[in-house]
Amino acid sequence: MHPRRSLSLMHALVALSIVALVAACGPGASAAPTPGPTTAATTSVTEPTEPPATQTPPEEVTGDLLVLDWSGYDAEDFWIDFKNTYPNATASFEFGTSDADIYGKIVGGSQADVFHPYTGWLQFYVDEGLVEEIDTSRLANWDVVPESFKALGQFNGKQYFVPWDWGFTSILHRTDHIPTVDSWDILFDTQYENRLSMWDDGPGAVTVSSYIHGYDETAITDEQLEAIKAEWTAQAPLNRFYWAAEPDLIQAMQSGEVWAAYAWQGAYATLLGEGVPVAYANPQEGRNSWVGVYGIRKGTPNVDLAHRFLDAKLGQATGENLVNLYYYGTANGDVMAAISDVTLKEAFSIDDPAILESTNFTPNLTAEQRDAWTAMWTEVKASQ
Repeated sequence: MHPRRSLSLMHALVALSIVALVAACGPGASAAPTPGPTTAATTSVTEPTEPPATQTPPEEVTGDLLVLDWSGYDAEDFWIDFKNTYPNATASFEFGTSDADIYGKIVGGSQADVFHPYTGWLQFYVDEGLVEEIDTSRLANWDVVPESFKALGQFNGKQYFVPWDWGFTSILHRTDHIPTVDSWDILFDTQYENRLSMWDDGPGAVTVSSYIHGYDETAITDEQLEAIKAEWTAQAPLNRFYWAAEPDLIQAMQSGEVWAAYAWQGAYATLLGEGVPVAYANPQEGRNSWVGVYGIRKGTPNVDLAHRFLDAKLGQATGENLVNLYYYGTANGDVMAAISDVTLKEAFSIDDPAILESTNFTPNLTAEQRDAWTAMWTEVKASQ
């Protein structure tokens, strides 16, 4: 196996993990219940206090911002600092189901002012002139972001993206049905027919196959891609459903409809907090890790309001809600330093600092890979 790791991403996750580890070794924040899917995992709650992005008084800021995001992030919990700081401005949302979908919407003319892609796809937006440069002097919360995380959004010496969320991808499994999982190849195990679930994403499928077969994910050959297509086509009858929104997967795992799935650690911590018998595998091939960022669409007339929104996304209350309710890491280092809850510590593997040594970090895709892998997945699903 020859996984290609993004060193900047690895360093960024190490930085935030160290922040969390330091907090775990010292006095922790108090754990107060937070409304949401569970009250098991909390950090201390701080009211939003960040100043506005420019000198205009917050109450005089008006306008409606359109955000292209992932299902669930439209909940006010995840933009509460913006809502509370700018009472006369509003945010509305449209949704993408994958990075390929979000990219396609931006290329296709989406009028979203702000959009939310993930590592591996960022270079496309810069190269194709789809994203505005960020004026970090407008971001009052910029100082809470570790330098290594800031670097993830920098291209050609300019800041194009603001980092926000991060986490792991691995196999989530019901331990009452599958006690242990040690490989990604569980997704192809015929004894679990109709009890498996894969994320609806072509690049994700290629990543899984590359881990299993030891392919270099950055240099998949035409022959390897054909083999990947063939194995996922053969896997389809084993698959209960392809999930797009994380709540759908959580529900299926809760009910016992699905026993093992490709999953983000948010689903793991949600189920763990609710007492569902689940585990999050450390496959012999390694976990995957990712970072989500926000960008401002090139040509939007709402550049100022977009900067205000991104600044508020880095706010304390918004970051705490991201950690407490979705169990994802935040780019706000102060929030990560406050983690003390046992469920959260387990979800982030805070007590296992070596976890990053066996983690595969998402590499940047080329345009050719993006198009070929997405087309491959379309053919897999069309064959059913």
